[in-house]
Amino acid sequence: MIPILLIAANFVRTQWLVVAIMTAYLFGISGVFAINQKPGETIFFLQWHSFYVLFLAMILAVGAIQSERKSRRIIAVLSKGIHRWQYLAGLLCGCGAIAGLFWVVIACAMIALSRQQTSSDRLGAIFVALFCCSLATAAVALFYSVFLHPLLASVAAPVTLALPYLVQPWNIQIHSAWFPVSGIFYLLQDYQLRSASEIWSVAVSAIVYSLFFLAAAAVIFSRRDVTTSPE
Repeated sequence: MIPILLIAANFVRTQWLVVAIMTAYLFGISGVFAINQKPGETIFFLQWHSFYVLFLAMILAVGAIQSERKSRRIIAVLSKGIHRWQYLAGLLCGCGAIAGLFWVVIACAMIALSRQQTSSDRLGAIFVALFCCSLATAAVALFYSVFLHPLLASVAAPVTLALPYLVQPWNIQIHSAWFPVSGIFYLLQDYQLRSASEIWSVAVSAIVYSLFFLAAAAVIFSRRDVTTSPE
């Protein structure tokens, strides 16, 4: 567990500029919404910035392995006896830590801005589910980045995550349990948080989703040559 946490901490450290810029932006935009708050804008704030954070989690994961290969840091880490699955888990935890920081800032802004009678249990559940969906998004992106160029992985990952939306024109219905990231957006579209149990089910699905793609990535990564970058 310690190697995973150290890899995660190092990844967060290398992304300090992204963390600083995004955190400053979230604080700044929260202040703008607070000064000019109008009915319905609190919901828009959550919906829009949920997309931002999930997208950022994907982008961070997509380029993680590529940047590590270019800097040759990956060879130095793996030469210390670190298992490859631990290395991938560390990168995933690093992406999750960065996304988690952003969710905390957004949650604080929601509490300060919200004028709705939304229960704290449901609001807490939605942010736990969003955090778990961030892990799922990063896991899918990390999976594709193991064997694809980052540009291709950045296309394959959102296609996988948004598959329920893409098949709607053919009247194909896919249960949100199989695609929790799409499921959380279905809930956010109308923000009718019908029940906390429904939100928790999305969170559990996202955790399972993350573990599945992390395991699949580890299997493929164990057979990859880490001294070369995918082209």
